[in-house]
Amino acid sequence: MGGPMLSYDMSQRGSLSRYEYLYRRMRDDILSGAIAAGDRLPSKRGLADALGVSLVTVENAYAQLVAEGYVTALERRGYYANELPVPHGVRPCVATFVSPDPTDDGEGPRLLADFSSPATLADSSAANLWERALRQTLSQEPREELFAAQPPQGTLRLRRAIARYLRGSRGVDVDPSRIVVAAGAQAIYAMIARLVGLGGTVAVEDPGYPRVWQTYAACGLHVAFVPTDREGMRVGELSRTGSTLVHVMPSHQFPTGCVTSASRRYRLLGWAAEGREVGKGPARYVVEDDYDCEFRMSGRPIPPLLASDSSDSVIYVNTFSKSLSSALRLAYMVLPVGLAQAWERDLSFLSCTVSVVDQVALARLLESGDYERHVSRYRSQQRAVRDGLVRAMGESSLAGIAHAEERDSGLHFVLALPAGDGGPDAERAVARAALGRGVRLAPLCGYAHDRRNASRSDGLCRFVMQYDGLKADRIPQVVEVLAWAVRSVGAG
Repeated sequence: MGGPMLSYDMSQRGSLSRYEYLYRRMRDDILSGAIAAGDRLPSKRGLADALGVSLVTVENAYAQLVAEGYVTALERRGYYANELPVPHGVRPCVATFVSPDPTDDGEGPRLLADFSSPATLADSSAANLWERALRQTLSQEPREELFAAQPPQGTLRLRRAIARYLRGSRGVDVDPSRIVVAAGAQAIYAMIARLVGLGGTVAVEDPGYPRVWQTYAACGLHVAFVPTDREGMRVGELSRTGSTLVHVMPSHQFPTGCVTSASRRYRLLGWAAEGREVGKGPARYVVEDDYDCEFRMSGRPIPPLLASDSSDSVIYVNTFSKSLSSALRLAYMVLPVGLAQAWERDLSFLSCTVSVVDQVALARLLESGDYERHVSRYRSQQRAVRDGLVRAMGESSLAGIAHAEERDSGLHFVLALPAGDGGPDAERAVARAALGRGVRLAPLCGYAHDRRNASRSDGLCRFVMQYDGLKADRIPQVVEVLAWAVRSVGAG
């Protein structure tokens, strides 16, 4: 199929970077149909010459379109626009973002590295940042604020600070009255279970994060496991579950690392919107767990589902665990208007589970910009660690056979290795061998309710590599252990 002629006036980009302006114009043309499904886009060099921009600008725009699922890249054939079913009542995302620089690219201390769990503390600078915030809060904030009764959904100051942060970092405008602060993600999940009604069904991703479905099950919800693929949850299988609630991680799925494609996002929002139509039964809600969203390592952030929600169906959830520390137990959700009213009516008797001092300290970090500066620095630091690990594997006997999948999405990637015949048994054998020499791995199959949902036909073993706790000076030894573990099981 022939491609469209693309002509954009780059002088109209305002304060946007060239690559982001180009990305937005092409995305909007795909959504409007000006670029039809199946259209072949111009070559990168051809478009760069036509628009008078650098090749890097076009490459970054195309990479973002591919990452979000608007475009498919076919090797040696070019870039093609995807079909995007946008159901009635679902608006295309047109959020405004603060654009990142597109060039930013149980054995304790005896372990060399533990990739099976995230770091409980981002790094020493996060501890220093929090210590300073607490000290300043206690010495500078009025006691009548720190020791006064607080609203059950959290202090208004923190909720306003979170709302401003979401506007700048995620491109969404939310009313602070819709924000609820709680001590950790699991406390948030429990509130959601009570809000949507105990005894109902929640659909979760498979493979997925075990604490999600375990918490919902403990709160009395029936759990339905829906397979995922490289585009995210298979939304077409939701109908068989009878669920009215679905929990997804669209920006960086754990554990697969995949980004939910634009097509799947609109289908998911369409599924939720159907619940708002007369005669369609009870309302449907999508829990958007924006896991790891601050740590996308390449391109601009993936827009949240919340930015495209026009049917009041998305419950947005996030925490400060990855950026600061999971020990702080700081999380929040943004409720749809209808559920915010239900929370006020049914759950406002609950006391907020986060201390006022911690809430004010966090508000100070957000208000001052110190938090965003910390995240930017930590993201750069972790990108260097990831690059060092991937580079070391490429310079070892693993060169050409070890593949770091979804490496740009956040603070973990999936490592694909040939060993034995592949599959769960081989994955466990490699993990046992590596652990014997001080490297703890997390086989992907361990996160699947149905092991078949964690396997692929290529016969490779896959491991979830949470590298935020990896010390850079141990990378050479870690790679030696990985190479030895693969040899010990036997290459496929």
